[in-house]
Amino acid sequence: MEKFLDKVKNTFDKATDEAGKYSKIAIEKTSSIVNRTKLQFAVNEAENKLFSIMAELGEFVYNEYNEGAEFPAEISSKCNDIDALKEEITSLKKQIADTKDAILCESCGSFNDKSNVFCSTCGAKLS
Repeated sequence: MEKFLDKVKNTFDKATDEAGKYSKIAIEKTSSIVNRTKLQFAVNEAENKLFSIMAELGEFVYNEYNEGAEFPAEISSKCNDIDALKEEITSLKKQIADTKDAILCESCGSFNDKSNVFCSTCGAKLS
């Protein structure tokens, strides 16, 4: 009987050792995944900040262009593209307003009921 109990104890000890090894591996992998996720989050956050700064820079350059600043042809061309897209967006929004039987505020671009005298969003006088 003692041999049997020793065999059971040895089997239990081996199982405990194996379980310990696997739990260490699981902990290491989980820690690695958590660290990788934190790093990816930091990358995404930095990329979002970069995108925001670049958009602000682009808006600044575009506003300077509209105020008469001179830029190289490539930048002027992009500013002209922006002007064309803004006109297209306004035209499309006016078409949407017509389908909604609404009026488009020229100040903020929101849709208003045709009976409104002032924009319900920004308060500008509607034409």
